[in-house]
Amino acid sequence: MYGQVVLLPNIGISAEGFTKRLKCYDIRSERGGKPTALTLCDVLALGDGETTGLTLPDALAVINGHAPEGYKFQSEAPIDAKCAGYRPEPSMNDKIHCAVFVLDACQVLTYSEGQQTTMRRFHSELSDLDIPQVVLLTHVDQVCHAVQEDVKFVYTGRILQEKMQKAAEVVGLSVSHVFPVKNYSSELSVSCNTDILLLNAVHHILQAVDDTFEDYCPPSPSPLSTGPQHSTSTPVTV
Repeated sequence: MYGQVVLLPNIGISAEGFTKRLKCYDIRSERGGKPTALTLCDVLALGDGETTGLTLPDALAVINGHAPEGYKFQSEAPIDAKCAGYRPEPSMNDKIHCAVFVLDACQVLTYSEGQQTTMRRFHSELSDLDIPQVVLLTHVDQVCHAVQEDVKFVYTGRILQEKMQKAAEVVGLSVSHVFPVKNYSSELSVSCNTDILLLNAVHHILQAVDDTFEDYCPPSPSPLSTGPQHSTSTPVTV
């Protein structure tokens, strides 16, 4: 959007997950511009069971809009009405409209049985809430030499296709819900092909949300309608 690599959010390496607090990022079409309808929310990483990482009760509290911005996740103290800033009656804008599982292509074959069980449990619970879900498969250039040379080969490489299939199995989704992306890690300037993958993932996330909204609130037929339109008036939180 800005034509440059933006150094947000802060990133790092930690066995327990680097992100500790709920942080929301408004997506703007230009620097200094007004926020678009899309907001991305970052949370604590999933752990190996309920004793580490993001717990299911906390995830549901975030999904349902009860968790306040900046809340620090604590596996031994789940979010409840006693927490400062707790929203007892969240608005539509407070709620999450799509859940994104971010999986590392370098690790997708080595996730423990406990981690896979946790992700499938999350998938099941979110499905009961009719929350659309997708998978972002990151670092795809590090597992396929052809993609490392040119990301245009992302959907044709056999190795990467196997990784995408495994990512779908780990969460319990179909491969059509898995979107490969290349991370900006060492680059100092943007790349058109890298951006295409990222924007393609965003497009499908918004499409999934639109489909869900339309299922619950079908638009009234209009004599002026000329074809399918993309919803932009409803704020979307991911």
